[in-house]
Amino acid sequence: MDAQAPVIASGTAAAPPKDPAAGPAAPGRTWSLRREWSRAFLLMLAALLIGAVVTIVGVRGLMDQVQDTSGRLQLELEKVEILRSALDGHEQLGHQLLSNAPVDRSAFLRQQEEISLLFEDVAAVLPAETEGRATVVAARQFWQEALTEHGLWGSTVLSLQGSHVEETPALAASSAEIRNRLADIRRYSLVEMDNGLAHSAELERFLVIARSILFVVAVGATVYFRRRMVKDLMRPVGSLHQGVRKLQAGNYKHRIEVFRRDELGELADAFNGMAAAVHSSHEALTHRATHDPLTASFGTGSTRRNRNEGLLFIDIDDFKEVNDSLGHERGDALLIQLAARLKGCVRSDDVVARLGGDEFAIVVMDDDAGSVTAGIAERIHGALRAPFFVGDDRLTVTASMGAAQRRPETTDAAELLRQADFAMYLAKHGGKARFQLFDAEGYDHMTYRAALKRDLASAVPAGQLRLEYQPIADLNSGAILGLEALVRWEHPTLGLLAPSEFIPLAEETGDIDAVGCWVLDNASRQAASWRTSLPQCEGLWVAINLSTIQLPNPRNLAAIKRILADPAAQADKVVLEVTETALAGSMDGGIAALKTLKESGVRVAIDDFGTGYSSLSSLAVLPADILKIDRSFLGRQSSEAQSAAMLEGILGLARMLSLEVIAEGVEEPGQLDLLRALDCRMGQGYFLARPASAEAIESLLASGARLQAGPAELEQAVDS
Repeated sequence: MDAQAPVIASGTAAAPPKDPAAGPAAPGRTWSLRREWSRAFLLMLAALLIGAVVTIVGVRGLMDQVQDTSGRLQLELEKVEILRSALDGHEQLGHQLLSNAPVDRSAFLRQQEEISLLFEDVAAVLPAETEGRATVVAARQFWQEALTEHGLWGSTVLSLQGSHVEETPALAASSAEIRNRLADIRRYSLVEMDNGLAHSAELERFLVIARSILFVVAVGATVYFRRRMVKDLMRPVGSLHQGVRKLQAGNYKHRIEVFRRDELGELADAFNGMAAAVHSSHEALTHRATHDPLTASFGTGSTRRNRNEGLLFIDIDDFKEVNDSLGHERGDALLIQLAARLKGCVRSDDVVARLGGDEFAIVVMDDDAGSVTAGIAERIHGALRAPFFVGDDRLTVTASMGAAQRRPETTDAAELLRQADFAMYLAKHGGKARFQLFDAEGYDHMTYRAALKRDLASAVPAGQLRLEYQPIADLNSGAILGLEALVRWEHPTLGLLAPSEFIPLAEETGDIDAVGCWVLDNASRQAASWRTSLPQCEGLWVAINLSTIQLPNPRNLAAIKRILADPAAQADKVVLEVTETALAGSMDGGIAALKTLKESGVRVAIDDFGTGYSSLSSLAVLPADILKIDRSFLGRQSSEAQSAAMLEGILGLARMLSLEVIAEGVEEPGQLDLLRALDCRMGQGYFLARPASAEAIESLLASGARLQAGPAELEQAVDS
């Protein structure tokens, strides 16, 4: 392994590496990290095994040495102790024989033989050629000579006669000498034990030295391999990591220098090849992102910027018809010709970009006031007046264009594009083939509507809806006959919103189903509660507005029927209001749905009657019970005579069709007098009572108050 330099080093190459297929092949691997580190770990494992074996064998030998020395010493001491006891007993018998005491002389002789054998046993357990064995042999010889001297050895003891008491001291002295010699044997055994322990200590020192040497070798090997790992593994891997981070950061030209030929060297080569491929792909993608392959114009990824730029958003009118009728190939051919004309209408510094499909954008440089952008739009309209020829087909093309000017607060290019797109949307919906400047107020209104649409989905689950009720009174007596439920939205940031601000949006988003069902359920239950708790309100009914978008939906229609089927709702005291204009646009499905709902016992009111375009024939088949005359018939824009004539006609029509009538928008005394004169029974409006919360309405109902009672009713009240 090369120990003079790291495997790889981080750096930025002057040029990307050459493609391996285009140049000479890189040299093959000359070394293997796997083999080297495998051998290193095998050596470390062998060292550990040797250390373990030396330790086990040494400790085992030490323990065997100690156990052998201890066992031998114990055996020697036991044999000597037995011999000493036998000698003491034999000495006592000898003293008795010398004193002429009666003794079994045959037993005395057998005892001598046993003691002789004991001397031999002691000599056998002692190591050969040691002082201990020589002492045992000498002691036995001395013992035998002492007994022979006193006539006590062997067969001479049988012929011993008379008393020899005077010889007993000499015999005792001989026995004492023998005991001293046996004591020397114990001393020799202890010396031998000390020698054995000394040998064990030497063996222990050898083990300590051997283990210390192995430890030093292990520490040295660890330090050595750690340095090799840092140099040959960690640094190269760190260099690779740094290269990957630079590649992630977008530095696609970064390369790693290779110093060696092993696995890490191959990895470095692979990284460099990958970086080169990513660099090439990035350049290709950048070119494709900034240049449209069809029209050769800039694409949506163009990065050109200017502080005073204007943006022109162009959409080809009815281009889908060209693709559908002539095919996509001819549609593409038309786009190519169109892009060429667009380029001819701009200056050299301006940028023409195809956004996709039939949409183009022109970035107008250095246009402070927007006049240059408007001039380019005029030139484009002029350039498009000439027909296009695609194959044998002659085509006339128009375009809707929207323009936006970068303002100081416009820092995001995407925001500028959205503004121009919005202006183009206004131009297209204003009649096509038009040019429209960005309207900030209209754009703010659009974003306001979009924000409300997003928030509408959570209005019902979050409990943000509120109900107010406007009384509907008997115009003669002033008695409150019914209530119209009016929904309000308590927006968390915008405050209380009127239904005109969010109901049309709810119809667009589909949230009208949830809102409508919530209003129907809560209003019907509230009115039922008042009928139960207030005795004078037994006949009180509640009118609830329905959107015709709710009616064709089978699922929503089923939900409305479930609410009305609940006994708590008391469907016979519920009036469902549908506007005449909305019902005229959904006549078939709306009428069928209303007939289905009437089966639940509800009544149906046609709201804002007189503003729609329903014919008398369609009115005759409507499942209606009540007509609500629109407030415009009581407005000041018509003369009193005209208003009276039109109201009289509507009231007469209603009587012929057996329909009840409610006049809306009663806001002045003269209007109330006119309705009484025409014998209109019911009405509602600010002059009678304003919409109020449920608490305020409950107080009004509980008080039994009359709303602008007529003269006859007042006279009756005075008489009573």
